[in-house]
Amino acid sequence: MFALLAVRIAFAILLDALAFVVWDVGTRPPLTLAADVRRAFAARRGLLAGTLRFACGLALVMLAALVVGPSMPDRRTFTLTETAMLVAALLVEQLIGPDLRRKRTR
Repeated sequence: MFALLAVRIAFAILLDALAFVVWDVGTRPPLTLAADVRRAFAARRGLLAGTLRFACGLALVMLAALVVGPSMPDRRTFTLTETAMLVAALLVEQLIGPDLRRKRTR
């Protein structure tokens, strides 16, 4: 029982980290992000690509919540666990995100 919960949480953290990699939140400063969003509104292709990236990341976060949700006894436990998983995913993204993005651009 505990092992299954640990696997679910680890998989959910992986999904959350992948969402952060897709969103590129770990390496992009807020002002750069705002400039990128402003530029995307000027070009349809950029807006479509940004919308697709947002939807893909959102789907990964929702899937992570669906993976771990059934294991939680109540909403409070789920909320605390999900918050901890998002923090862990940000740390994982900081560790592997730049390498994944570098491999994607090659």
